Amino acid sequence: MIYTNFFSIKDKVIIFTGGSGHIVSELINACLHLGAKCISVDLRPEKLFVQKEFQKQQGFDLDVYAFDVALEKGWHDFLRSVQNKFGRIDGLINGAGINNPSTFFDIEVENFKQIFEVNLIGTLIGCQQVRKVMVNQKSGSIVNISSTSADPPLSKAFAYSASKAAITNLTKNIAREFGQTGVRVNSLRPGFFPTEWNLKNFLSPERTQSILAHTPMARFGHPNELSGAVIWLLSEASSFVTGSEIVIDGGFSAQTI
Repeated sequence: MIYTNFFSIKDKVIIFTGGSGHIVSELINACLHLGAKCISVDLRPEKLFVQKEFQKQQGFDLDVYAFDVALEKGWHDFLRSVQNKFGRIDGLINGAGINNPSTFFDIEVENFKQIFEVNLIGTLIGCQQVRKVMVNQKSGSIVNISSTSADPPLSKAFAYSASKAAITNLTKNIAREFGQTGVRVNSLRPGFFPTEWNLKNFLSPERTQSILAHTPMARFGHPNELSGAVIWLLSEASSFVTGSEIVIDGGFSAQTI
């Protein structure tokens, strides 16, 4: 075994959905610094523009595409462009996601459907579409972003929790189907990495105290603390890892009373 480039992702072509979001944008930043060719996908073109300009100032060339990941046609057109430019796809990070703080009794069915459309159906379609490229090249790594709310469900995140639990299950099913193709499929389960939206809609002082009291490391995570696991999953160092859920939560899921 030669370990020189064991964890290398240099020149790998990696697609990130939800690319301009709090967590995924940091994953992109880490991968660009390690020489990967990154493509950021988001529904918000204005966010993508800012992201591209920021990376340009850092000396990196980031490709950006704006489309709805829950629509198959968007994927068709997008992947055609990616293949024409790069000729291959080595990684897919399915990180697009939305939330609604409504409780079970208050959430409207349309809101529930919308969350599942983006979080679950968008992930499903992404996996289906890149499969055609990855299976042909007999290699590839897919990482689906789950959540600590997948099990047990998190209060004030009823629909989001249900969609993330479904992603965990979907990931294992797809990993089984892809088992002998050279394509690996895993999920990343972050704990609490609060965004401005989280801080405004979720994290009252009482809720923050409750979360930190339940977290052995007694703090929130920083998005760059997810990068190591994702880089490992994208690299050859994880060549026998598929169908796994990688938990990064400061010990939150390890603590009861």
